[in-house]
Amino acid sequence: MVNRFFTLPFRLWCLFFMACLCCGCHQSQDEAEGTKEEHEYDLLLRKGKWSDIVEKDREQPAQSPACRNAVRLAAWHLGMASREELIWCLADSRGVLGSETAALMMSDIYMQLGMVNMSQRAAFDAMVAMRSDKPCSRVLKRLTEVAIITQNYPLALKYIRIGEKHRDCKKWARELRPLAEHPEKVGQFSNFIKLREIYENNQDEFFL
Repeated sequence: MVNRFFTLPFRLWCLFFMACLCCGCHQSQDEAEGTKEEHEYDLLLRKGKWSDIVEKDREQPAQSPACRNAVRLAAWHLGMASREELIWCLADSRGVLGSETAALMMSDIYMQLGMVNMSQRAAFDAMVAMRSDKPCSRVLKRLTEVAIITQNYPLALKYIRIGEKHRDCKKWARELRPLAEHPEKVGQFSNFIKLREIYENNQDEFFL
């Protein structure tokens, strides 16, 4: 008598089930990394292509909350919206850190507005969402920048030492080490000074 659990139909069903399970896991991993739209907007955001971001949204309205915030940031850079309007829109944080790429985008957006604590929080969220044990150069650099802006130089040096052990991080680690070792040099970089002034004179208390 043939055991029914080893019949060909049952074995085929098992193979089909495992295939569906694998596809589902792959899809969930892709979603955790970010959508195609988020990758496209993230690239434009990192390059500062503000006009291209606005035009892309006009052609096809952005769906991801993080992408919509990138459009708002672009409008602000182009003088189409005030900083107050942008910050008011950012207060609605539902689903904004829904993926690794979305969290990285929001970290950039918050940093450009001088919302240093929020930028750090988003960077940590991106790090948690990542599947690789290898430190992300973009996240590690952002955490180092935050430490320098908030004048936590020992922490900045800790991040830099980690970065120096990885090829992708060595360039920015070499550039930021002098600022962490000699804080007086930070004054030579207008961007750091501007972000520090915003950080010290504004509340940064959005809850995600």
